[in-house]
Amino acid sequence: MKEVTVETIGDYLSFIKQHKSDYQSGNELQDVVFRGQAGDFPLMPKLARLKAKENILEAEQKMLDEFKRSNPLLIQPHGALDDWDYLTLGQHFGLPTRLLDWSNNALTALWFAVFSHVEGYGREYPSGIVWMLMAGEDDFVKDMNTLHPFEVPETKIFRPRLIKQRINNQSGVFSIHSSSDIVDKRLLNDNSRFQKKLLKLKVPPERIPDLRNDLNTLGVNAFSIFPELEGLCRYLQWRFFE
Repeated sequence: MKEVTVETIGDYLSFIKQHKSDYQSGNELQDVVFRGQAGDFPLMPKLARLKAKENILEAEQKMLDEFKRSNPLLIQPHGALDDWDYLTLGQHFGLPTRLLDWSNNALTALWFAVFSHVEGYGREYPSGIVWMLMAGEDDFVKDMNTLHPFEVPETKIFRPRLIKQRINNQSGVFSIHSSSDIVDKRLLNDNSRFQKKLLKLKVPPERIPDLRNDLNTLGVNAFSIFPELEGLCRYLQWRFFE
């Protein structure tokens, strides 16, 4: 797995273009996905980072059942049709799931890498991180109509239905981690299937303020990422306060 340091948006786009070109010369490429993080922490979904009070897979199933049962009136407006949708919705609202958020949009991922520091991550994780994953056709879930998300035989990527406008604005996709990877707490960046397909782009802390301003100049800000009042308020706070 390669690692590079990004100083400017020009650097960022050049590294992406070069890595994509190098990879395509000898490999089949279906799609490129990106994940922005506040710091250099591992690629592990929230479910696997928590300590369950019982068997983790049993806790996961009970939690999903309770999520669907507790207040259907809160869920009904989102039009969830199956457990893929329910997991997508739960992930959106903070439910511990076996999903990790990715995006097809490189600038969206960079925004998450540099703006998370505004929310207090900068002290613990001084550098922003963007993961770039070169995905082949076999890396995607193909049979979502017949396969339950808890039964995926190996960690893969899937494209959710756009049940929230935010998913569309963020060009959202997810990795879904297999039960064995959840139980063993296996990181995606340690998974032999993905190791050679990953590039880590590291943003030094001193470059983060300029990159925030440059992204805003390109129209990438909290309100474009979160097209709701929450996003507007976050954008206005960043615009008018230190």
